[in-house]
Amino acid sequence: MNRFAAWRSRHYWFGVLFLLFVALRLFALLLFRPGGFFADNSDYDFYQRWGQMGPSGYTTFQNLWTAYPSLFPALMLPVFEASSRIPPWVEPELFFHLLFGALLLLFEAGNLILIYRLGNRLGEETPVPALPSTLVSGWQPGLLPALLYALLFAPLYTLLGWFEAMPLFFLLLGLDLLLLKARGGWAGSAVAAALGFLVKLTPVLLVPLAVRWLGARLSLDALRHEWFNRRSPGNLLRPTLYVLIFAAVSVGVGWLALGPGFDPQLALSSLRINAIRPPWQSVWALFDGYYGYGLVPIDMRNLQGLARGDQWQTRLPWGLITLAFAALYLWLYTRRYDWSRPRTLVVLAAVSVVWLFLYSKGWSPQFIVWILAMLVLLNPSMHGVVIAIALTAINVVESTLFLLVLPDEHWILAGTVLARTLLLLLLAVEWLGQIWPAAAAGRTMRRWGARAAWVVVGIALLAAAAGMPRAAQAYWDRRTAEHPCRAAVVLLTEQAGSGADSDTGGAQPMIVTPQIELWRDLYPWLGQQYSIHVLDGYDPNDRPTVEVMGEKLAALAAGGEFWWIEQPPAAQGDWSPVLAAFAQQPDVSLFDEQVLDDCRLARVAALPPAPGLATVETEGGPILLRAAATAPAHSGQSLSVVLYWQAETPVAASYTVFTQLFDPSGRLVAQQDNLPVQGLAPTDTWQAGTVIRDAYTLALPPDAAPGAYSLQVGMYDSEGRRPLTLHDAEGSDTGSAAGNGAGTTTDHLALPIHVD
Repeated sequence: MNRFAAWRSRHYWFGVLFLLFVALRLFALLLFRPGGFFADNSDYDFYQRWGQMGPSGYTTFQNLWTAYPSLFPALMLPVFEASSRIPPWVEPELFFHLLFGALLLLFEAGNLILIYRLGNRLGEETPVPALPSTLVSGWQPGLLPALLYALLFAPLYTLLGWFEAMPLFFLLLGLDLLLLKARGGWAGSAVAAALGFLVKLTPVLLVPLAVRWLGARLSLDALRHEWFNRRSPGNLLRPTLYVLIFAAVSVGVGWLALGPGFDPQLALSSLRINAIRPPWQSVWALFDGYYGYGLVPIDMRNLQGLARGDQWQTRLPWGLITLAFAALYLWLYTRRYDWSRPRTLVVLAAVSVVWLFLYSKGWSPQFIVWILAMLVLLNPSMHGVVIAIALTAINVVESTLFLLVLPDEHWILAGTVLARTLLLLLLAVEWLGQIWPAAAAGRTMRRWGARAAWVVVGIALLAAAAGMPRAAQAYWDRRTAEHPCRAAVVLLTEQAGSGADSDTGGAQPMIVTPQIELWRDLYPWLGQQYSIHVLDGYDPNDRPTVEVMGEKLAALAAGGEFWWIEQPPAAQGDWSPVLAAFAQQPDVSLFDEQVLDDCRLARVAALPPAPGLATVETEGGPILLRAAATAPAHSGQSLSVVLYWQAETPVAASYTVFTQLFDPSGRLVAQQDNLPVQGLAPTDTWQAGTVIRDAYTLALPPDAAPGAYSLQVGMYDSEGRRPLTLHDAEGSDTGSAAGNGAGTTTDHLALPIHVD
């Protein structure tokens, strides 16, 4: 009991951390989705689709190939089978995500324990930092690396979408077992390395490290005197046994995991598939000009494509690249390190992982957990935390901002790849400096590696700040190009810019929609030019929605003309019930009705009762000027005028409309004359009773003095201006007609305009 109490006291704070670590991840698996608001971004969905191929008659390694070694599907597919026996929730992915995530959580919890244990072993070489007396009794050197790992975002995020915790566990377990002082630990390490290799290839890196750790020296002298001398600590017995155990477990367990009836050609598909894939998210991808992500280009059911090996046509001399990486790694591997130090084994494992990722054709965002696990062990400091955050931020920018949001902005991928590659190289230099045989050179490597890493982080931050405006514009352009109502947005923007959407009283022109989704889609583009209203059908007295919304629509129409926009109904040509009912009112008119992309829109105007402002006498019958609307007038800018005409009977002749603006002294300062609707609707084509919307733009001179101006409106033909009878202007959009009173016959209508 005393030993247990001492053990509990020694590891008390790690126990607290462990419980919080597991609870956080368990709740996250249940309630969080990887990808956040950007995308439902998780390989869990791929694993589930893989399992769903079984009911269609596909069996992995028989008529289905896989990019993963045999142990992974042997663990994953039974979980899929178990989750499929549970009645599905509304989201059918729930139970597979939860059960498979729970399996991975066991490995992730093991990773935290192993980081704590490895941190304790490394801490034996360095003193425990000064801590408050209340913590010293339960503080172990490994607690700080474990705490940093628990607080990092990337491991949690990776657990929610990828199985990287599983092979990482076997790598860390293999390191921990190698460091055990008890006999047989190295044999357990060989088993862990083999199991990890059967999940993902990376843990094979333990094999060359174990050979050195178990005493093998690489020199001619060792070859002559130690390798085959059973009494020498440098003999090859244990290294050889390690390799044999690794090979035996890999073959034996791998054979069992393949299952009965497997196809030998498919058993090695995980090794063959990389020859088919293009490089991705790496310097090699930049050289090859590939800016996508790491998808395999053929379906798992396509055995012919796998057999053909339709390889990516690379520009790179992979043979020479492989030789260069192998030669440099061999040089680093054979330095005279102090192999009695646990730090030597951990550092070379970390450098080997970095070296593998730098050599690898591609980089996927989940790979970062391998780096972070080593980083918290070897750099449990502010410097290490900053590098961890920087690498995570690079991952987020690359895998989310670039791949999902801005895939055409290749400069983003180039920047993130270069920044990450430099940081990984500098980390390798800094870590090697911790164990370099020449102490002075090691200190220099650590110092300059750390300084250079800070410089890279600083440059990356400056580059990110400089690139934000371009990225923001690219995002805006993409969302505009993909807008479901892009043509409608373009039209409304042009109308607002031209001043054709005139309104009274200086208020913004209006857009009205019954759908909040349309407000969301339109507001970023049109919110500055238009006042966008969403009709709400709520009524505390439970009146019919159409009635409630109709009243609100009438109130908005009292403020002047507006645009109505809605998603087209299933039956093309039918407006929604709200607008259809409102448009049936006798003084409501719809103009410019059209369907643009996924949106249907029209101008809506509720005009004053007939006869309106004036009546023009023409051949065939009178033309009513129902209303006139103008936008605010400013010196040096254009004045927008909209006239609403209505013929009581068919008009026999074509007439020209004149709009003339006079300053306070009576001088003509602006004019526009043309056939109605810019010549598109001559009066002799008008249908009786149809309201015509007729827009004009008058350019005010820059020297136009502020004051009260007069806008004269009327019609003429070759014989001169047509007689015009004024009416009571009460209720007009622009106020009373100027000059003559109601009932007066003249050749024009004068409207007061105030120029600022």
